[in-house]
Amino acid sequence: MIRLIIGLIMLVQVYEVAAQSPYALSWKKDAPLLGGGILGAGVSIWVQKGVKPYTPAQADLFKPGQVNSFDRTATRWYNKKAGKWSDYLFESSLLLPVALLADRPIREKGWQTGLIGLESLLWSSVLTAMTKALVLRPRPYMYNPDVPTSDKLSRDGRFSFFSGHTSGTACLSVTAAKIWTDYHPGNKWNPLVWGTALAWPAAVGFLRVKAGKHFPTDVLVGYAVGAACGWLIPQWHKKS
Repeated sequence: MIRLIIGLIMLVQVYEVAAQSPYALSWKKDAPLLGGGILGAGVSIWVQKGVKPYTPAQADLFKPGQVNSFDRTATRWYNKKAGKWSDYLFESSLLLPVALLADRPIREKGWQTGLIGLESLLWSSVLTAMTKALVLRPRPYMYNPDVPTSDKLSRDGRFSFFSGHTSGTACLSVTAAKIWTDYHPGNKWNPLVWGTALAWPAAVGFLRVKAGKHFPTDVLVGYAVGAACGWLIPQWHKKS
């Protein structure tokens, strides 16, 4: 009987350890992340609103030869259908963190993983928006002589660096994959989860270049920044 009781106690302890979240929240970590992110979002929006669009005379001055050889290919593309598909893929990536709730252990700590995901996306968005507003890199279609001047006269034409679609998708997909694998280390599905998480933003980045919205370097930097936020913030919350 004593052995049975000890065995049951050990079994309960193993279940409790298995059911525990790999993350821990604290005011020390999360208050600065949320507060700084919200403040940064407000500042970046304010800075972007102060940016003026190009005038018709300025828009006519851009020539493909002004772009470095690595990025110049993007100046020949302006595919609106590719732009729409990039929007669809980016918007659908917003469902990835929600899909994690299908897993019971994650769902039981949904408030915790939701906050971590929010912080990751918030900082990815802040870094993207602030960089766009400070760098003011013209989009590739500004250099394309086949694009009508009327399409070049919005403020958005100055926000090429770096790709927000790519950074946002990379952040969401990597955050989802990171949370899943932290909850399920060694799971047989982990390679597929990470393969999907890395391919999704790559597809978005390709479509953004094809649409004439971004240069390859915009996409590469956006991918790196988004993936870094998606991995580092959950990792920072991990229990020792």
